[in-house]
Amino acid sequence: MLGLLFPEPPRCLLCRQNFIQNPEEAVCAPCLAQVQRSAPPLCRLCGRKSLTRAICYDCRRRSESFFLKACSYGPYRGKLRELILAVKKDRRTELLPILAEYLADVWAAELVDKGVSCLVPVPMAEEKRRERGFNQAELLARKLGGLVRVRVCEALTWQGERRAQIARDREQRLEGMGESLGLSKDAELVAGEVVCLVDDVYTTGSTANACAKKLHEAGARAVYVLTLAR
Repeated sequence: MLGLLFPEPPRCLLCRQNFIQNPEEAVCAPCLAQVQRSAPPLCRLCGRKSLTRAICYDCRRRSESFFLKACSYGPYRGKLRELILAVKKDRRTELLPILAEYLADVWAAELVDKGVSCLVPVPMAEEKRRERGFNQAELLARKLGGLVRVRVCEALTWQGERRAQIARDREQRLEGMGESLGLSKDAELVAGEVVCLVDDVYTTGSTANACAKKLHEAGARAVYVLTLAR
């Protein structure tokens, strides 16, 4: 009865301890303060933490790179990882505005002057999209597009089996990637454009590189990559 008469404010989705006074917020300020941002020196191609700004080992051993630069907000650990997993695993889409603001910060620092005219989300297998109910990369791209006023084009499709990159080694990732990616009917919209590929996490770069290659096949002039975590 007391709970009905005097309901408690909602609690933070991450720590489950601190109360949220503003109903439009979902995460408490102490948790957000713990989100780490990547700090230099970083690999100048993929943004990986490095001892210098030289190109890292992973990028050097890639035979071809089809994107000019990959940028991420922070390392895939701690509170940033919790935020991403809360969206993907727990379907807490109310966290998307927070994550989109992180992407917008990286955009302002790294990509605003690159002439990007189109955001392309990394595609997801239809089976997994139905299971989850959404493609988080698409939702992030649309939120970011609204913030930076750049259109979103779903130019890529995933034709193969669902991605499970963590469980696969580098050779397996590279082998099956090209056959799984396809171009949608909207791919013609990227012809001649500078494109930014959007995803939640950059792991080895195999997915980003394969997607960038496909976008070049569709006529994209240049491709950048933007993710939340690296």
